Amino acid sequence: MAWNYEHLVLFGNCYPINFTLNDTHSIVNTIEEKFDFVRYNHRKPIDRWGLSVTSLDGEMSGIPDLDSLREYNKENDVRYEEEDFNVPTLAYPYFKEVLSPFEPWLFRTHILKLNPGGFFPPHRDAHDLESFRLIVPLKNCAPPGLNFILEDKILNLKNGVTYFVDTVKMHYLFNATLNPSYMLVMNVKCTKEAVEKIVRNLNVK
Repeated sequence: MAWNYEHLVLFGNCYPINFTLNDTHSIVNTIEEKFDFVRYNHRKPIDRWGLSVTSLDGEMSGIPDLDSLREYNKENDVRYEEEDFNVPTLAYPYFKEVLSPFEPWLFRTHILKLNPGGFFPPHRDAHDLESFRLIVPLKNCAPPGLNFILEDKILNLKNGVTYFVDTVKMHYLFNATLNPSYMLVMNVKCTKEAVEKIVRNLNVK
């Protein structure tokens, strides 16, 4: 069978798979001490930050890996694609338990940090179904604090659990707490092997 994005969404718009990360609060505390988060898409005055887990060259400047590729490419007359950002940074080993199963197909991956009041407005990820998103909540990602809304449904995500999220659907996020929220966002090439990895590791009741 030729597995593809359409097969992934047969199981739902958001569901867990059997890859987990332990002690996520300690991991967040460690990376906050060791690394500097940088502005996520610096063109927008929104209190959201990122830390590159993979990047173009293994560096953690956030440029252009935490930028809008469409805008960066246009401004700099280049044609970077998501899959160009596949070199591990120094942050990579902290998340290896959930990254290594998808390592052959992994590209632009980062930690997203939303400070209080930080948000993403309603949008759809335009990736032509050639990749899919996996999200691992790390700290302060549960409602009613962090509201991660997918097609008008608030997602109740547990720390350390890897979730497939159909970000082609309309979604938005808002941090209504007094503390930052953190999540790992993984971009995975939608190959037959990667989709099979998801299907064989479903954690759907």
